Amino acid sequence: MTVGLHVESFDPEHATEDDLRGYYEVMLARQETDRPDEPRLTYEDVLGRLKNPFVGFGPVAYWVARLHDEFVGLAIVYFLEDPSSHIGLTEVIVHPRARRQGVGAAMLQAILPQLRARGRTLVETWQITKGSDGEQFASALGFRTVHTVLNQALVIPETDSARWQHRSVDGYRVRQWTDAAPDDLVASFTTALMAMHDAQTGNLGYQKPQWSVERVRAREAELRRNNIGLRVVVAVHEDTGDVAGLTQLELHPHRPYWAFQRDTAVLAAHRGRGLGLCVKAHMVRWLLADRPDLDRIYTTTGASNEHMIRVNHQLGYRTVRTMIAVNRDLAAVEADLGTRRSTPAP
Repeated sequence: MTVGLHVESFDPEHATEDDLRGYYEVMLARQETDRPDEPRLTYEDVLGRLKNPFVGFGPVAYWVARLHDEFVGLAIVYFLEDPSSHIGLTEVIVHPRARRQGVGAAMLQAILPQLRARGRTLVETWQITKGSDGEQFASALGFRTVHTVLNQALVIPETDSARWQHRSVDGYRVRQWTDAAPDDLVASFTTALMAMHDAQTGNLGYQKPQWSVERVRAREAELRRNNIGLRVVVAVHEDTGDVAGLTQLELHPHRPYWAFQRDTAVLAAHRGRGLGLCVKAHMVRWLLADRPDLDRIYTTTGASNEHMIRVNHQLGYRTVRTMIAVNRDLAAVEADLGTRRSTPAP
């Protein structure tokens, strides 16, 4: 290990102002190096994410690395729950000026015992910019690329609003709601969510949940507890009254001028009619009617999902970054880090 390097767990709720500032500086430096397409992170942005971790990914834990008492790295681990409770969803971030000094490997080595103690058998990472130092680090440690996604952004002030003026589809009506599905649609909405299982996710270890009404209600409640706004638009089949297609979007309190486009799905029997474009266009119009100050909407789309990429481009989204997901069996990582002390690190 690098002389003067110390890795320890990090508790945001009890961190000092100096420590929080150090955490922010690492996040900002990573963004400027690996994600220059994003608007510059503010201190409040980073504090907001610490206060509001991603919903639906289970408990989260943090680690930091200090080199001669200066923050040079951090790690975030979500302990995914059923049906992905074998995964430690891990992100290791190293300040660019401290890369290739063993910081990343030392952080990962410190995390492994906690993964083992919580019954994890797979280490998986989703947030690596393709072509970055992070990809080189993962490859050097024997991780394999299992999925590729496109990060896409709809920058509202730069996009012609005519792109969102798409008509409804004959035989379907559009309904919308915030926070909680109406009782008359929650059952068929739950069924429609299962269409997300058709989406290609490469060789990710992550498994999409088996949705039930109870699980939908639990997720809605968790979003409310975290002060995250949920908006849903669905296409209802006129003949049956059932949800045939859907799209979901989240509004996070620490990013008041951004929105995050989540799942869009159409049941197999209703595909090929333009329902995905219909509900996503309606979502943008509805959102901007209430939030004309909104600057951008972000989404991620599987690189092989040509249909949804085409839909997003029709709406004005542009691809800003290609991301990869990697994974490796925990036992293999443990074995290598126990013997390859000089493994290159970012």
